[in-house]
Amino acid sequence: MRRTVIDIGTNTILMLIAELDTSKSSIKTVLDIQRLPRLGKGVDANRNILHESVDKAIEILNEYKKISSQYDSKEISVTATSFIRDAHNRNEFIEEVKKGTGIEIEILSGNDEAKWTFIGGIYDKLTGNENKITTIDIGGGSTEVTTGAIKQFSINNNSINNFPITGKSLNIGSVRLNEKFLNSHPPDARNIALAEEFINEHLSEIDFDVKDSILIGVAGTITTLGTIKLGHSSFEADKVDNLIITIEEIEDILKRLTVMTLGDLYLMGNYMTGRADIVIPGILILKCFMKKFGFDKVKVSTKGLRYGVFLRDSIHP
Repeated sequence: MRRTVIDIGTNTILMLIAELDTSKSSIKTVLDIQRLPRLGKGVDANRNILHESVDKAIEILNEYKKISSQYDSKEISVTATSFIRDAHNRNEFIEEVKKGTGIEIEILSGNDEAKWTFIGGIYDKLTGNENKITTIDIGGGSTEVTTGAIKQFSINNNSINNFPITGKSLNIGSVRLNEKFLNSHPPDARNIALAEEFINEHLSEIDFDVKDSILIGVAGTITTLGTIKLGHSSFEADKVDNLIITIEEIEDILKRLTVMTLGDLYLMGNYMTGRADIVIPGILILKCFMKKFGFDKVKVSTKGLRYGVFLRDSIHP
């Protein structure tokens, strides 16, 4: 059965329309699109979702409902993450969206966000040689780090719902860091140092072992990095997915970006639309994580939370 999953994040609203193949061994992507309304603007500072964000959410969700119907999708699941968890007026937001769209939003806990991002990010990345995988999902408001031993991982049976993983949701994200430290372009060295100090304080909350694992990165920071590495002016999922990016390449890209104006960043390509001002904070989070825990490379996944929720809702325990 064709199913729609919508992921409402701090910076993006993503929509996946997909089918689980008959053998339940893979996902057939029908449509995978995004909008970048930055609904979480200002939430870190005042803990309230702006009224303009409510209007944007209603507009985009109604558009997605229409597209979903056109593609003959029978079910819609809508999840929301960090910025709604943080907002004092989240209940009002949910009620207004339901009134304006008929859609019920599920607010995921940090642990559930970490779990389903992990499963969605790695399900098609396994070659049979891995013993342990760690995923990092750098969002606008939070970053999820999750690790799991994957010898028995399978989406062929009900075990996916009880697959043992360990994860942590951290209150560091590209929009949050941009608003706190890095909202000038180019950013000055003092603010970069303050941002890195802030990041490392939060990374110290990771109290589980990620050593000797393969690192997979999901979400916009990682896919933007992949596009920059390739030197493309547009994002191409099939070219970026499975790309390997080394820590040396990440540090070189950071050096290039941190001396550029916002206008220069936008000129790099249309993939910078809605991301130019938050790409440096996101890359800083990735760099600090990799340096702290000794990763020398990261593999790009263009999948993530929406694919994990799709599997959750398609495979019943």
